[in-house]
Amino acid sequence: MKLIMRADDLGFSEGVNYGILKAVKNGVITCVGIMTNMESAKHGYELIKDYDIAFGQHTNICVGKPLSDPALIPSLVKENGEFCSSKEIRNRKEDTIDIKECEIEIEAQLKKFQEITGRMPDYFECHAVSSHNFFIALKSIAKKYNLFYENPLFDKDWEKENGIVALPFAKLDEKGLYDAKKHMKDHLTLIKENPCTIAIFHPGYLDQYILEHSSFTFIRAMECEFLCSDWLKEWIKDHHIELVDFRNYK
Repeated sequence: MKLIMRADDLGFSEGVNYGILKAVKNGVITCVGIMTNMESAKHGYELIKDYDIAFGQHTNICVGKPLSDPALIPSLVKENGEFCSSKEIRNRKEDTIDIKECEIEIEAQLKKFQEITGRMPDYFECHAVSSHNFFIALKSIAKKYNLFYENPLFDKDWEKENGIVALPFAKLDEKGLYDAKKHMKDHLTLIKENPCTIAIFHPGYLDQYILEHSSFTFIRAMECEFLCSDWLKEWIKDHHIELVDFRNYK
């Protein structure tokens, strides 16, 4: 039984970066995705670059500013040149994201990933936006650069092809939280029945930027503590679950 523990959103803010650092240093995270267009991306990478984890590109087209010229990607940005929010994109009646425009921004973020890390990403996936056109663009750039495209949960064909099945996202309560212990216990059978599963988390501390720009707030601090908990470490050990990452399982 193999389990990938993925933390998303490195670079979203300094608070998130420090929370991810704790989840890597004291917890069970094996993979971290970087939002390279964000101002705190390099800060986050410098905090955890020396840990033995896989680093991915957490491609972002819905928070902050693009790295490419906004004039070249009108389907992705607002009049002020910043990205349209994930909520705005979800509320569209059809998928108006332009694939070619998306490829321009994805490549710009990949170039920034190389500038920050000095290498190519161990895996290649997306942040927050479930768009068929976005997925097409990601797969296209991944193929162009021979990168490991990763899209569990949203793409069941991908899961079958790669033998990696995602734990479903938890249903959040009115406070935006969930019972993390119960969530893991409820999906133990899924972990046992598949050669490899992946659990996706968003650990982090809260700062003003997150409070103003993310719908995930309290959940970040909660997941950070959970990922470092003795309970989770013992649960993984007791059920003989092997923690892996995309470098040794792809």
